[in-house]
Amino acid sequence: MLYLTREEIDRWLKEDVPYIDLTSWTLGIREQQGSITYFTREEAVVCGTEEVRQIFDHLHIETDHIIPSGQQVKQGEVLITGRGRAEDLHMAWKVGQNILDHCSGIATKTRKMVDDAKSCNPKVAVLTTRKGFPGTKSLTTKSVMVGGALPHRLGISETILIFKQHMNMIGGFDVLLKKLPDLKGECCEKKIIVEAGSLEQAISLCQAGVDGIQFDKLKSEELKNAVKYLRAEFPHVVALAAGGINEANVRDYAETGVDGIVTTSLFSAKPLDIGVKIEPLQIHL
Repeated sequence: MLYLTREEIDRWLKEDVPYIDLTSWTLGIREQQGSITYFTREEAVVCGTEEVRQIFDHLHIETDHIIPSGQQVKQGEVLITGRGRAEDLHMAWKVGQNILDHCSGIATKTRKMVDDAKSCNPKVAVLTTRKGFPGTKSLTTKSVMVGGALPHRLGISETILIFKQHMNMIGGFDVLLKKLPDLKGECCEKKIIVEAGSLEQAISLCQAGVDGIQFDKLKSEELKNAVKYLRAEFPHVVALAAGGINEANVRDYAETGVDGIVTTSLFSAKPLDIGVKIEPLQIHL
């Protein structure tokens, strides 16, 4: 389950309920006891039910049934249900639905992309970039991991990945080659990955001691030849493919033999179609 603070849950709810639930107030149903049921209208990999349960707990809604994130579900299957006051149920309604819609959509798309890639190259990793929508990192990270991928970088504090933009600031590619031995000494416990736009650049970087090459926007056939050369000459170097890779061409890039495929496309997954029912509790005498 994703670690969430009470402040995060409060912020999600506050966006949708800035003051009161005016509709429940005016209808006079605030204290009425009811049930809420989230179900899927399509086959999917479910994600986000644990976070919805945390919202339920926050609003004093009792969870009756839950399917854990990561499970494959069929059309019509119930994902999570709860019981509580009508006002609380309506406050949870859209926040929970939005989480399940978007997280399950990403998880489902991720699972398909991972399966497609591994059908061609069982050892390849599917990795996501930092190009997600701001404020959604925790949920999107869980979603891609539930689908079988991993974040390429959770942030710029954790890894060393040198882009052309960095090289521009230090004087260019040749200056970087000269600096690499010192960088490796200063960051001896960190791997250094550098973006390359050609095999020639990659060879120079490998000779200078980098731990990995991220090939940017190379065509799959060109990349395949580059990976073959690196495997023979620099077998310890990690080879990554990035730039415009999506579900339409992931198989082509997986077949190049790279260790990892870096993609942004998973963040733009179509939301899952999640249905919600809110009903009064039946009192049995």
